Amino acid sequence: MNRLPMFLAVASASVIGLGGGASASASASASAPAPGGLSWHDCADRPGAECGVIKVPLDWSAPSDAKIELTVVRRKATDPTARVGTLFYNPGGPGVPGALLVRDYASDTFSEELRRRFDIVGIDPRGVGESTPTVRCGLPVHDPEISEFPKSQTAYERLVASNTIVGRSCRQGTGPLLGHLDTASVARDFDAVRAALGVAKVSFFGKSYGSMLGARYARLFPDRVRTMALDGAVDQGLPTSRLVTDAAQAVEDSFDRFTAWCEGTTACALHGRDVGKVWDSLVAAAEREPIGVRGGRPLTAEELRYSAYAFLTNTPQFAGGLATAITQAEQADAKLFASMRAQALEDPVSTAAYRSILCSDVDPQLRGYHDVRNRMRQVLKAAPHMRGTSEFWDMTVGCVGWPIPPARAPHESSIKGLPPVLVVGNTHDPATPLRWARSLSARIQGSGLLTNDSDGHTAYRRSACATRHIDAYLVTGKLPATGTVCKNEIS
Repeated sequence: MNRLPMFLAVASASVIGLGGGASASASASASAPAPGGLSWHDCADRPGAECGVIKVPLDWSAPSDAKIELTVVRRKATDPTARVGTLFYNPGGPGVPGALLVRDYASDTFSEELRRRFDIVGIDPRGVGESTPTVRCGLPVHDPEISEFPKSQTAYERLVASNTIVGRSCRQGTGPLLGHLDTASVARDFDAVRAALGVAKVSFFGKSYGSMLGARYARLFPDRVRTMALDGAVDQGLPTSRLVTDAAQAVEDSFDRFTAWCEGTTACALHGRDVGKVWDSLVAAAEREPIGVRGGRPLTAEELRYSAYAFLTNTPQFAGGLATAITQAEQADAKLFASMRAQALEDPVSTAAYRSILCSDVDPQLRGYHDVRNRMRQVLKAAPHMRGTSEFWDMTVGCVGWPIPPARAPHESSIKGLPPVLVVGNTHDPATPLRWARSLSARIQGSGLLTNDSDGHTAYRRSACATRHIDAYLVTGKLPATGTVCKNEIS
């Protein structure tokens, strides 16, 4: 779930989105075979990559009506004699083009072992990347003049009105597709690709929002799963209020660990200072007056906190950058924070898809300002430094007033009837707390949990130990031993 143009998924922070979807009410067995053929051709100057396009229904409840096109990229196993099957990959977002990553960044995204053993398939989900049509909004999703932490009924009403106007601009720019972006529809799209490939079962690897997509696919099509690894997981059965509070606590925990790192290393630009007090003073100053950015728009307090969160999703690698960004902002030039803001909040393509897809799935469960005010009290208590900042706060208040209602409330029941699933969680993940991985693992019958004792968002290709375990599971189908914990080890 990431509002960063999520391939920073390759090099920067990746974030999730929440699963949902009305189409899930149809039975899995009712899913039609691939509505359109899938033929391959070489991907221009990308040796080894095959590109294709498949047509799927705009509305899976009316499969014979209007169609949309999905871009698909495949890289065949580099060792055909060792090939074990087909691996579907979704990197998260929502809004990240999986086809792009498989086509252009395969060696960065996947280990040599996965590339050797699997035909790896990346799909640009509906509305995303090179699939057509794409999500387009006539107005920016992020408006610095609109607070996501409204301090009055009037401010709340401004937020709701802004969300409605932005949503209407997305509906005008995107057309009928905007009403069919739910995760259940995406899962059915993936199964259409499976059918077109002519394979009975697929392995699935989902990171961040991709874990939501994987869980939905598992619920709809359990008999079509060979193996499934879900890294950086969210349990979509948890109430929204719980998700928001958990996320606030996780962000605060990551900030506290950042301050401890600064205390313990001279490499931190804030070493020797009380980092918590420095940060609180900076936030308070930004609340009085936005911080200047040389050659750019000043940075508001909410943008400051969200940009810091984006840094935290990629700690420890970005810890030094966050410290430097804070020292720059103290000197009235928040240029590093502004750079992160541009990626996390202002990219028109990624933010349009992110907001439109999430609002198709997420029920904010907010009935008015009274509920928002109570929820603000909870997250401020949980996160006194980061003050409740999290993606789950953004996605819930950002969907209040959205003109298209969410497709369906999350499922609370168990997911059954599939082979053992591997759920992976970091002990100090600011985007997807470990408790969600534990909860999701308990919800998927027969699944296993791999704990990665580390900071940052998601484990694969960040931890050598977690990467080895995920690879071994995807290849063999054998879960790691119960209670396996990967120690803090950078890949």
